[in-house]
Amino acid sequence: MQSVHDEMVQRLYANIALGEDIGQAFEPMASSFRETMLCYKIVSLSSLEYHHMTFLNTKEDMEAKILAAGQSNPLPRFAKFAPLNALIHTEDFISQDEIRDTDFFDLVFSDYGVFDRVRGFMIHRQGMDAAMVSVAVQSDFDGPDAMQLEKTLETVRPHFQNAFSVALHLEQRRGLTDAYSFWLDRIPSAAFILDQGHHVAFANKQAEVFFSSSQSFFIDRRGEISSRHNEHRKLFEDAILRCRTSGKPLGPLVLNGEAAPNPFFVVMPINVLSETPAYLAPFVRGPQPLLCMIMDPGDQPLAELDNLQRYFGVSKREAELLQYLVRGASVGETSHALEISYNTARNHMARIADKVSVNSQSELVRLASDLAARVPRQNVR
Repeated sequence: MQSVHDEMVQRLYANIALGEDIGQAFEPMASSFRETMLCYKIVSLSSLEYHHMTFLNTKEDMEAKILAAGQSNPLPRFAKFAPLNALIHTEDFISQDEIRDTDFFDLVFSDYGVFDRVRGFMIHRQGMDAAMVSVAVQSDFDGPDAMQLEKTLETVRPHFQNAFSVALHLEQRRGLTDAYSFWLDRIPSAAFILDQGHHVAFANKQAEVFFSSSQSFFIDRRGEISSRHNEHRKLFEDAILRCRTSGKPLGPLVLNGEAAPNPFFVVMPINVLSETPAYLAPFVRGPQPLLCMIMDPGDQPLAELDNLQRYFGVSKREAELLQYLVRGASVGETSHALEISYNTARNHMARIADKVSVNSQSELVRLASDLAARVPRQNVR
């Protein structure tokens, strides 16, 4: 039987590497013990919800029968406290007579014979979710074949447990690295990933700059995003909670402050399970990672003061006023920032409009924005 062990292990690691159903790795054993029925399953032990099932040596309707049997299945509840380091014998928990008296026996086993015992092992258990393999045998299955089956199961048990742990670890890392690292830096605004709670798992360069320079938001010692402004912090925390609860994008939400233009942010869930193999999905569930983006209207390209002076024929002070307007500030906010009166700011704007022959503030801002796009900046602001 050594060749059966070796073939199962080879298939196991091949399926793990390819993200395929590891239940199919039991085929060599199922072929050697055709009088048994094998089931590899991922099941919630509390609700008997089956996340994944693979059957060997059964008819095609076996899954439908298992689902129809529902709570009458007496076996999964023993998996809650079954040992992880040894084979499971159902006789240690429930007698063969008790199994034959269940509706589960009538609905599932009776068409195949007197299957009233199970051999198997736990592959992984996390909370109330478990991955396990079970081999149902008939009451007269005994002697050398029974001993050989148990030996085979005991030999491959640590391989399946170890391989599953490796696959789960790699999947968890994939969900937090490959899924984000490639494209996060390609988002043009400050963007970061919250893996759980308010913890920042990844941030692009723009976000790092934002957190280092923001008067409101920062990353604390625990790696969590926080704010020095109570209103900003409450708005952000509420958005995170609502997004995780609803599973839907939220925003844009404006971060009101004393100066304009005001930044705004959006939050959206990221589905890391879309490419996760079915046999791993129940074990990588948890708080859904969120993509957060903070956009600052002031980050849009600005024409340099020298370029504004050269192309528009304005003074340095008038060029500074024009930059504030391009950022989205009002005339009043601009006058406050430049420490000049409102009327002086209005006069500056009127002179600029006259010099470039425009009739409105919006047209003036458009021309200045076009200049920033057409004429490359010499230095990064």
